[in-house]
Amino acid sequence: MPSSRTTLPAADEEFTLDALRGDGLERVAAALREHGLVRLRCLGGRSEVLDIAALLMSELWQHRDADPDGLTVIRDTGRHDGRVGFGGLGRGDLALHTECAQLPRPPRLMVLACARAAEDGGESLVVDGKAVLAELAASHPAAMEALSAPRAAYFGGSDGHFAPVLEHLCGGQWRLRLRQDELARFSAEVQAHLPALRRAVEHHTSRMRLACGQALVLDNHRVLHGRTRFTGERLLLRALGWPRPVLGMEAGFPSPCAAAGPAATAGAAGRG
Repeated sequence: MPSSRTTLPAADEEFTLDALRGDGLERVAAALREHGLVRLRCLGGRSEVLDIAALLMSELWQHRDADPDGLTVIRDTGRHDGRVGFGGLGRGDLALHTECAQLPRPPRLMVLACARAAEDGGESLVVDGKAVLAELAASHPAAMEALSAPRAAYFGGSDGHFAPVLEHLCGGQWRLRLRQDELARFSAEVQAHLPALRRAVEHHTSRMRLACGQALVLDNHRVLHGRTRFTGERLLLRALGWPRPVLGMEAGFPSPCAAAGPAATAGAAGRG
């Protein structure tokens, strides 16, 4: 699974279900905390994806499109192409986003497991929000301030809510929330900085072509994900939920610089 222009999937190790049942769980937890992403291989089907979710998540979150067991089948349904909020169920490009950005508390972990690869295209796209934050802090500190405002964006429809794109948490931690379709509306202050944000996202995008039996585990509060358009009968299984305490994942991800907040981050960038 080649990547480009980013160190997000820095750890080359691909974990198996058997490894997670043994001492590999501690290494997976460390990789998630460090990189926001781990890779899995040799998954045999739906039951093993559920086993992975049970090992990593304290509970599954039931998505609108999920089956009763909590897994969502991501495929071209033939009915959803072009429908706002249903891009994953078509075969076109899927813009980079965090899952369930419209919710007050989006699920933290996501498992994306390939059950059938596309004939052509269908590459998974991932972006480390920590790298995006670092670029903005160094080159566009005014964007950092706008994106971290409490009402930086409105996510969702009539039942959505306002939230920062880059939320500053206690202890210098950050949380990313983003979507790039009609269900995200940005404040006037943020709109002026959207080109800088989109350039930073593009600079740090990795492409990965998942083969059957391979999977990604993503920190949904840190890592953007998307997809290129495809042909054929591509099919992924997705699980969403919250990490088990044993993973040791505190809220958010650490700042890439010593600064604790937006104003201090801008100052640190100026000193660099």
